[in-house]
Amino acid sequence: MYDDIFRSLTRQKWLPIALATIVLGATLSTVSPAFLTFSNLESILVQSSVTAIMAIGMAFVIMSGGIDISVGAILFFTSALFAQLMMDTGSYPLAFAAALACSTGLGLLNGILVVRFGISPLITTLATYSIYRGAAIHLTGAQNIPVPREMGFLGNGEIWGIPVPILLLGLIFVIGIYALTQTRLGVYVRAIGNSDRSARESGLPIARVTIAVYAIGGVLAGISALILLARVGGLQSGIGIGIEFTVIAAVILGGTKLTGGTGTVTGSVIGAVFLVLIDNGLNLMNASPYIYDIVRGGVLLVAVAVDRISALRRERQLRLQKTARLRETHGLA
Repeated sequence: MYDDIFRSLTRQKWLPIALATIVLGATLSTVSPAFLTFSNLESILVQSSVTAIMAIGMAFVIMSGGIDISVGAILFFTSALFAQLMMDTGSYPLAFAAALACSTGLGLLNGILVVRFGISPLITTLATYSIYRGAAIHLTGAQNIPVPREMGFLGNGEIWGIPVPILLLGLIFVIGIYALTQTRLGVYVRAIGNSDRSARESGLPIARVTIAVYAIGGVLAGISALILLARVGGLQSGIGIGIEFTVIAAVILGGTKLTGGTGTVTGSVIGAVFLVLIDNGLNLMNASPYIYDIVRGGVLLVAVAVDRISALRRERQLRLQKTARLRETHGLA
């Protein structure tokens, strides 16, 4: 039984990033005794929640063969809309519902544009990134807007002693794993990512699935926006800048192929925790804040390089297997 468990564990795509996270955590614990305190570990999970929730949505998008550069702008626009509605109406339920509906709609729009015009998802979402961020700045006049005190519960409150962001992450994590492994959506996402042509020939609903995964990315970006807005206490003009690259790095580090077809929700969440650990470690070492972006960019570059190297190795193995079969067939002939 233990051999079966071990073999199953070693086949998991998220194992490398899990081991890297453990090693990094052990290293940081030697650098600073404060690292292993309960409050610091809890803080790391809370900080990870925003990136991790967005990474779950991004994992579905990338596994389908797409990518969404606009999630940071969706987060910003959702935050701006919520803050503006709270300032104008004072209605928390209205602002909450409108913000989530808007983030879902923006994700849907991305999917529709990709499907309708057949333009590269990278170019499409790069364009909508500028549109959404520009619209948010126009909506608020680039001003900082505080949010009401009750909003803080979403980012800083606790239920049964567990921070609300961690509970939300746990709930979305379970739903994400179920959707990926136990529903047709998960099967279709992986099939489309593996081969769009084969999926089309098989009659899979490519357009509906593509729109659905971008909508999932949008709604999860909206949830992350409200958590982040509650944590920082109000809208800031720089909120969400660059977070899309951190999210993509978390997904790739977690074992999801950048070209689509395979990936994990678990790995994406662990990847998000790993990146926050790096920030936490730099903070414990009193590193210059200007080096954070350099490190994040370097990690993203490494993640993409590793993904590309793995893809080349798989292609080489497939070629060798094909050559061996041809030689065997020729020999039999």
